[in-house]
Amino acid sequence: MAEVGQIPIVLKQNDPPSTWRGWLWDSADVSKEERRFLLKLDASLLTFGTLGMLIKWIDTSNITNAFVSGMKEDLGLLGNEYNYIILSWTVGYIIGQWPSNFILTRVPAHIWIPFLEIGWTIFTFALAGAKSYRALLGIRFVVGLFEAGYWPALYYILGSWYTKRELGKRNGILQSAVSIAPIFSGFLQAGIYNGLDVHAGLPGWRWLFAILAYFCLPDTPGTAKPNWLFTARDVKIAQGRMARAGRKPEGTPYSVKTIAGYFTSWQTLLFTLIFMMQPFGSQPFTAFVFWLKAHNKKGKPMVYSIAQINEYPTLGNAFTAVYSLTAVWISDGPLKGRRYPIILFSNLVAIIVFVLLVVTPVFGPFSHRAPLYIVSSIGGSMVPLTMAWMTECISHNAEQRAFTAAAMNTLQYTFTAWVPLVWFQQIHQPNVTPGNRAAAVVAGFNVIVFSTIAYLAQRERKSKALEQVVDDTDSSTPSIGEGNEKGVAITVLGPKV
Repeated sequence: MAEVGQIPIVLKQNDPPSTWRGWLWDSADVSKEERRFLLKLDASLLTFGTLGMLIKWIDTSNITNAFVSGMKEDLGLLGNEYNYIILSWTVGYIIGQWPSNFILTRVPAHIWIPFLEIGWTIFTFALAGAKSYRALLGIRFVVGLFEAGYWPALYYILGSWYTKRELGKRNGILQSAVSIAPIFSGFLQAGIYNGLDVHAGLPGWRWLFAILAYFCLPDTPGTAKPNWLFTARDVKIAQGRMARAGRKPEGTPYSVKTIAGYFTSWQTLLFTLIFMMQPFGSQPFTAFVFWLKAHNKKGKPMVYSIAQINEYPTLGNAFTAVYSLTAVWISDGPLKGRRYPIILFSNLVAIIVFVLLVVTPVFGPFSHRAPLYIVSSIGGSMVPLTMAWMTECISHNAEQRAFTAAAMNTLQYTFTAWVPLVWFQQIHQPNVTPGNRAAAVVAGFNVIVFSTIAYLAQRERKSKALEQVVDDTDSSTPSIGEGNEKGVAITVLGPKV
């Protein structure tokens, strides 16, 4: 029995699931009260977060589908202008990262996130009226600016509500929207090309989604107030769960010294380094759509139709989504919250895939080349587990978690801005063997960095466990009349007398 704020809360210990139902979904092994709380949390935060991510990434990936479906010819795009359109969005995305997450720790999420959604919705609609290359550059920059805060904000908020046995699965469900969105985008683009009007009523439901997010999206437990969805009891349960998980709420003031300290933290440095290398692992898959298009030669019968060019790459997105969800369920369940085994395995497989992309003929048979493209994002599918691992390694400081999430995404997209221009240029697609070679080297580097993180995290856990033993020993004989200011029941185990 634990008590927070004078309200007794019964919570089961955060142990690995003890039943088969608990392996499938963690709330099966908690109390009825906590199960009801998790249901409300999943229905609001997880549902709206995933749908919002789906909308965001449909917006993001549509530019590629539009390019191979006639935009290049309609606007007379030349050379690497496609890469610069992508770059303009990336620059806006990079600039908006840190400011957005700083604001998130001070402005309620249910206000800040809908503001971002409304902003990118307006400018995404404006893209339909772009008549020139320069107009595309400017509008895509502003869309990136508004979209910048959404992804790191959602991961930060998830990490503020869910425990270790719950977080991996929720991160995986959220990230699955990133893989599923291009599937929708590809089929929507194919439908549009074939004359299907999918625009009717679209603005209405986008606006409705932003409004519902304002009323349904919860803030973090440290800043949340009772509302129509979450009662005072629910807020206390959430705060108790996070206290038991060792995850501290917001409240640390920002200062130059504080932020400088983040840059010297091994957690911030190494997790940011991993994401900085992420573009090398994701770029080989982008060649798939260009590989399909390159088979069609002017003046000759089409080898792949426009619909096939848009639809075949969705197989890779589907694989990434399924593999990622399988990985997070195994990590939260049988592996008891350990993140590194599956992460290391996936990066080792990625090395093999990238090497095969290097040594096999670029224009070999579909059955030889396409499967490699489809599974090439296996290393990148570890994003949910990596973010969960980061949250658990920085449980002690909410502001540092928000800063690190933004830093990871900022450096990732900083490299995304130039890696395609150097290693995966559109004018060379799909002949990007040097880029695939670089991806194999970086995947090997990732294995080393992830192994280092696992070692340092284990060393820190042992150090904290030793400190806890010392503290328990020092406090095992409290003075008579000594109170418990926080109202948390403490049991000291000792020899029977």
